[in-house]
Amino acid sequence: MDHARLARANLNQLVTLDVLLEVGSVTRAAERLGVTVSAVSHTLRALRETFDDPLLVRGRGGLTPTPRALALVGPLRTGLVTLDQALADDPRFDPSTSTREVRIATTDYVAVVLSPTLVPRLRAVAPRLSVNLVPLAEDAIEGMLERGEVDVAINPAFSDLGVLKRRKLFDDGFSCLVRTDHPEVGKRLTLQRYASLGHALISPRGSGPSVVDRLLAERGLSRHVAVRVQSFAAAPLVVASSDLVLTAPSRLARAFARHGSLRVLPTPMPIDRFPNHLFWHERFDHDPAHVWLREQIAEAARALPKD
Repeated sequence: MDHARLARANLNQLVTLDVLLEVGSVTRAAERLGVTVSAVSHTLRALRETFDDPLLVRGRGGLTPTPRALALVGPLRTGLVTLDQALADDPRFDPSTSTREVRIATTDYVAVVLSPTLVPRLRAVAPRLSVNLVPLAEDAIEGMLERGEVDVAINPAFSDLGVLKRRKLFDDGFSCLVRTDHPEVGKRLTLQRYASLGHALISPRGSGPSVVDRLLAERGLSRHVAVRVQSFAAAPLVVASSDLVLTAPSRLARAFARHGSLRVLPTPMPIDRFPNHLFWHERFDHDPAHVWLREQIAEAARALPKD
């Protein structure tokens, strides 16, 4: 560590740079920091001199970071988050008075299933807390967790955990969802009828076969996927206004069946269940606020109806 170089660094300028890199706008950065636009502009000029690089240049959607600035994003955020924790007035965490924002990265499937138990729980014990459910980007989530851009992530699995820690929350199976008055589906769905129907497919990555296609192929069958959507929440709405059948996580299917003209049927072939895990970075393993948040999420998962 070069203490002399750190002594010459201006912390206020680095904080301003971190905000500018996040919001991509001098005006929005000024609003976030509670200073004038001219003050942010002056700081940006000083930062450009310090780093001998433009750092942010004008683009179509606002300020665009240069390669030098992109290289600073991760280390800068990690350093500032660590410093913020070290300088906290009170390392203890009081949920009843906390005004912090917690950011949970997850899919809309988990949001639909878990929010009805998690949100009331948080509102009851931490009424001033803000909860932000953000989209899950699997290829970026490890860095986001390490830099503190999100607090936790909830997902069935990640292919490469790296230094992420995890805890199982709940598991789920699969069910079929059709509209209540579907003309071709009675009280049960045979395998042959299932294969003959048009299907809606939830495909978060936007392409590729699913486990259902593999299981059908093993039985010498195939299906016609009429509609492919990336959103878990959108697929049941498609089914409610069509004669398509949707194979979806059971908890999601039941949640939508309770609120619309849909009914749930067992799948005509066995499909393996899958777990949903809570992930966080080891840097925050002992942080009091993180420990509390993880426990609240785990308690909300335990309160889910048995599948």
